[in-house]
Amino acid sequence: MAEGIQNKKVGESDYLFELDNGLRVIFSQTKKSAIVQCGIMVGAGSRCETAETNGAAHFIEHGLFKGTTKRKSYHILNRIESVGGELNAFTTRERTCFYTVSLKKYLDRSIDLLTDLVFNPTFPNAEIEKEKSVITEEIEMYEDSPEESIFDEFNQSSFPGSSLGHNILGSKNSIQGFNRDLLVKFWKQHYTTNNIVISIVGSMGPNRIAQIIEKHFVGLPSTSNVKKDAEDVKYSVFEKEISKDFNQVHCIIGNKAYSINSSKKYALTILNNVLDGDWMSSRLNMSVREKHAYAYHVSSGYSAYKDTGTYSVQLGTDEKYLHKSVDLINKEFAKLRDVKLTVIQLNRAKRQLLSQMAMYNENYSSLMQIRGKNLLDFGRIIPHAEIIENIQKVSAADVLEVANDVLDKSTLSTLVYRSKRNR
Repeated sequence: MAEGIQNKKVGESDYLFELDNGLRVIFSQTKKSAIVQCGIMVGAGSRCETAETNGAAHFIEHGLFKGTTKRKSYHILNRIESVGGELNAFTTRERTCFYTVSLKKYLDRSIDLLTDLVFNPTFPNAEIEKEKSVITEEIEMYEDSPEESIFDEFNQSSFPGSSLGHNILGSKNSIQGFNRDLLVKFWKQHYTTNNIVISIVGSMGPNRIAQIIEKHFVGLPSTSNVKKDAEDVKYSVFEKEISKDFNQVHCIIGNKAYSINSSKKYALTILNNVLDGDWMSSRLNMSVREKHAYAYHVSSGYSAYKDTGTYSVQLGTDEKYLHKSVDLINKEFAKLRDVKLTVIQLNRAKRQLLSQMAMYNENYSSLMQIRGKNLLDFGRIIPHAEIIENIQKVSAADVLEVANDVLDKSTLSTLVYRSKRNR
């Protein structure tokens, strides 16, 4: 092992490499596979932004593809695709990820390109101006998608004045105010070695990964971002209706929930699995869609962040079925608040969760992202056995307690997109 790298096995097939410059690399060794997944994950998202910089994390995600000190945009886009691989990126509220999927013989090519993108961008002025138009169009497409935009609107009203209410894409006004200096400043502040992790999933050996790390990462200079003070996120209960130019009515009912560090997150995950959890046999789907046919789409979701979380149910329906649908949702809420899950119901929900986890671990793209998020969020890899143990420890009383907290009638908020066309 080269100087400047510490290596340790942190799981049955996981290896953690910690570099003197602050970078951390997690490698998950898989069974024989021709494919390798590589991701560079940065602890920068819309929650890092101010009103002036809202949209900067996402804009930089685009901007890094526009040129580096070694490559022009054309060469970036063709470097992996020319060998049949995929290069892509995404931005969330708390992180940005750049990743490749390729044949494992192109691992070195993938890492070289990702490293160049993240650490050597040039932010050409001409490309910045062009990208403003591209992202403005993306914002307009997003505004035409109520299933997406209603969640951001819900967060904005639930957490007024908080970064949690920032739209990941930014606004048309904030985007137009961006210039190279602003973007470079944001990049330098957040794209630092202590705020970046690299996640690799493939069937090669750890020694090969060590060689890649020594070649591409050891020589990078150490940089550090200044951690801002924890945000005081205050939840505000509300009821709001907004007229929108959609055919359907869209509604979201939700509440503040638990952070990634809360032990109650496991009970809430089980509650969500019972209520909906993307299962066709879930309570919401059976009641709202199958039995009464009030809505084609109804779903629930739990989003956990570093300091808080949200839990919500969302549906799209016809105007005449809105109140009937909401009544059915509230009845299901009441059942969970008033009646403990039976042993059979609780064990069924646990089996479903454990099956989902097994599927995620077999999906190497998901595994790459999960491992990267673990390092950024917790500074360690959460062992599979630890998660199973925490799920198995959840009791029916725990789920009942969480239901009476998160589904409390007095703290639930509602946002409705009414259809202008049907009024």
